[in-house]
Amino acid sequence: MTIKNTIRISLLIVLALSVSLSVFLIRPIFSGIKKNSEELINQKQRINFLEEKIKNIEDFKKNQDEIGKNLEKIKTLFLESEAPVNFIGFLEQTARESQLSIKISPSASTKKAEDPWFSIIFEISSASPFPSLLRFLEKLESSPYLIKIQSFSVTRLEENDLKTKKLEDLSVGSVKAILSMKVYAN
Repeated sequence: MTIKNTIRISLLIVLALSVSLSVFLIRPIFSGIKKNSEELINQKQRINFLEEKIKNIEDFKKNQDEIGKNLEKIKTLFLESEAPVNFIGFLEQTARESQLSIKISPSASTKKAEDPWFSIIFEISSASPFPSLLRFLEKLESSPYLIKIQSFSVTRLEENDLKTKKLEDLSVGSVKAILSMKVYAN
């Protein structure tokens, strides 16, 4: 064997060892590093997600009293569907404070497909001076109940209208109003 052949064989062996070293040793190391990096990224994402949940829970615990108070307020927005006595009393008291006489006609509790809750329709009719009606409507608007106006009509009373026994206390320029509203109930 000559030196050239020995060098060639040695080069082939070194080349074969380099190729096998890169294939069997370096490549698995890099693929392991890549796999571990992906796992690390996933774990960091899970940790961030869990930290966010913990923060939300802590915020909820801090605000729990306020949330509870708001839930109680929300419960008071709905009137009792079986006995809406408190709401009718509220309407009568508000009318008295506004110097207004009203007639209240409630309907049965219903739940329509487009409504998220049960509701009771109230029709209120009144004949009064216009400023009294405005005071009543303002108080109704700021009431603690969840109300949706269905219809509202106002007509001015003429002299002929005031000759009836019911309306003799009113003056020209007073109005007759009919208000139909939906009040949400539980």
